Amino acid sequence: MAASGNLLRLPLSPNSLQSRRQLCPHTSSVLPANFFSHKLHRSSLRRRPVPVPVLRVFSSAAVEGGGVSLGTMKLPPKTDLARFEILLFQWANSLCQGASLPLSTPLKVDRVKGGARLGFVSMGGDGDVDVPVYIDCVVVVEADGPMFRAVRNGPQNDRVPPDEPRIMRSLLQALVTSVQIATAS
Repeated sequence: MAASGNLLRLPLSPNSLQSRRQLCPHTSSVLPANFFSHKLHRSSLRRRPVPVPVLRVFSSAAVEGGGVSLGTMKLPPKTDLARFEILLFQWANSLCQGASLPLSTPLKVDRVKGGARLGFVSMGGDGDVDVPVYIDCVVVVEADGPMFRAVRNGPQNDRVPPDEPRIMRSLLQALVTSVQIATAS
């Protein structure tokens, strides 16, 4: 050890106390060297596998009701359908409430049997409100199991409404999250 004046200098070696501490950049306090390299317990990393949903998108396939199919997805057999429908309606309602996905056309959201209906609202010249096209996002129980369907309906269902591609991308993300939540219990 070397002493100069009143300061005592210790050599820095890998085993010394000073080399085993790091400064925290946010609080300028000293943290132990192993603070950032702690290992998580293996049981906290184990999760029950959740099947990844596959959304099949059809460009303009006609549906038996006269609508245009925008996509279908087979749901896992143990899906809580009541919870899934509520989550689907919450997603649709959030499109109208928040500015997270600003849309150029006002939407009208209605709860329908099995899910939600997104209506693209247009205003007439005399103040009449019209819904020329709407998207039904519903769950249908078939012989194979529960199936999600997104279908474009209405008098002008042959036209793609404004912001439909953005809504469908948002729907895909919402479906993945909703399936994970509805099958977790």
